[in-house]
Amino acid sequence: MRRKILMGVLALALPAGTVLATQAVASAKGAPGTPISCTGFSGTVTFGAPLTTAGVATSSKTAGATVVSGTGGNCSGHGLTVPGGLNIAGGKNNKLAKTDPRYNKTAGIKYVTGEWSEFAASGGTLAKSVKTINFSIGGTPVSFKAKSASEVIGGACGSAVGFQINGQVKSGTYADKSATVLACLVGDAGGTATGNFGADYQTAQGVTSATIGGASNATL
Repeated sequence: MRRKILMGVLALALPAGTVLATQAVASAKGAPGTPISCTGFSGTVTFGAPLTTAGVATSSKTAGATVVSGTGGNCSGHGLTVPGGLNIAGGKNNKLAKTDPRYNKTAGIKYVTGEWSEFAASGGTLAKSVKTINFSIGGTPVSFKAKSASEVIGGACGSAVGFQINGQVKSGTYADKSATVLACLVGDAGGTATGNFGADYQTAQGVTSATIGGASNATL
């Protein structure tokens, strides 16, 4: 029987410069006996640009960096951390429509960043954006390499919104290298945020950060 660990604090870099972070499932040789409970996931995700419906017009082709801090969790007594947190460069910004009154070719204002629509469409590109995430379980370094991704609205995230990334564990003594990351954002702040990311999804204006938790706590 495969022995699985549910690890709860990995980050996902979105093309718009947004990042999520939460739980990963991996099989590990020498891991605690099953079932394994991972709880206490925490962290703050600061988006590269405030999330709004219209976004912010910019001359930059690339979105600002996103920062994940205060990340941590516990897997059956084994502490989970992302040493030093995560600072991930933003992806490509969308092009601003030439009919948009904010478009200004002379000033170089030809792009838009921080759109909710771009956030919503990011699931399919997350694996390429994330690439590799390094973390630690009980002081042992582990490297996760992303292969594919999709958006999760509700479902495994409950009332929250998140993303699932499938990949492989590339380091450590793992009998089964397959792994899955489920990223759920539960709280939020900034602008018209109500403190509930799921409720504010695509409607709140100026959301600057989100928190990790909720369905991130699980047992396998």
